[in-house]
Amino acid sequence: MIARWVFGTLLTARCSTSSETVFEQDLARIARFEQSDADGFLRALDGAMGETLTGDYWTLSLVAALETEKARAPAALAFRAAQVVLGTRALFSDQSLRDLLDPPASGARAASEAHHLFPTTWLHSRGIRERRLVNQVANLADVGWHENSVISGRSPTEYVPRLREKLAINDDRWGRMCAEHALPLRWESLDYGEFLRERRGRMADIIRVAFRQLGGEPDAPPLTPPWFLPGAEAVWQRIVETERALRGVLREVYAALFGQAAARKSEEALPERERGPLARALRARPAGSEPLSIVDYLYLGQIPPLLFAIDVWQNACQHLGGAPDGKQRLQSAVGQIAPVRNEIAHVREVDHERLLRAVSLAPTYWRC
Repeated sequence: MIARWVFGTLLTARCSTSSETVFEQDLARIARFEQSDADGFLRALDGAMGETLTGDYWTLSLVAALETEKARAPAALAFRAAQVVLGTRALFSDQSLRDLLDPPASGARAASEAHHLFPTTWLHSRGIRERRLVNQVANLADVGWHENSVISGRSPTEYVPRLREKLAINDDRWGRMCAEHALPLRWESLDYGEFLRERRGRMADIIRVAFRQLGGEPDAPPLTPPWFLPGAEAVWQRIVETERALRGVLREVYAALFGQAAARKSEEALPERERGPLARALRARPAGSEPLSIVDYLYLGQIPPLLFAIDVWQNACQHLGGAPDGKQRLQSAVGQIAPVRNEIAHVREVDHERLLRAVSLAPTYWRC
């Protein structure tokens, strides 16, 4: 909670102006709670952050804040902090940024340096001289100092393939590096203005994922990063199609069996411990939504138990192909797909074999 509070407070610079007033407001939030009311304390702090860290903040305000040349701007520092939280390695290196960003014990040169992905001299040669563009934080990445000196003023279309060959970086490893540094694949060939726009959005996503890693936005829907790794986009799409198909079966079966009571029956079929998280997730449901839209707010892993309900499974099984071992196969497949889905959604590297296994278990139209 404290890590999340520090991260969110520094990201939004909420104490940078009128700090005494902000402190007083925060103290007032928690003054009414008893010392034993830990949940109330946590809710108060998360509520304070939630007033600023809305959906629009992540997709609009933060992206705009990253359009800066100030390397110590809150958004710029938050991106580096997010990379540390997520265990990022330096670009063109297997060394973690957490280690490389530590001050050196001796010597004047740090192990990691902020490198211009599109070098200054190269941009100048193409008439791009405005400091706000050349030194924008979206044009910087942490690399080992040796790689930085090798890159020099070469075009990225020239130095990227050279370094990949020199360091034996294959497509999977390169895809992971690009994901960790918020770089779109084939970024080195993009128009510079397009590159900056693309990267700012991905940097904001990385910051948001790190905030979630610290426990923020617990009830928010997962992010959808099609840029994660080579092959992951196709896997994600198949998983989405499978989820959509299963939710469609669940909706159709419950509507046919229970009519107007379908939404209530689907909620009652959940274990008691899972109803609280669902109720919190439903707060994001638009006003006026039809009751059975509750199905869209279930986790993938919650769908099989609802289909397995005693008075439901026979009907559901027919929709899913009618195989005698359909229940076991469905449970096993979802058990393997759901973790891969969550790892992709949280921008974590997924073993290549697990990716292949997940896509083989996620046909476009589910058939048990």
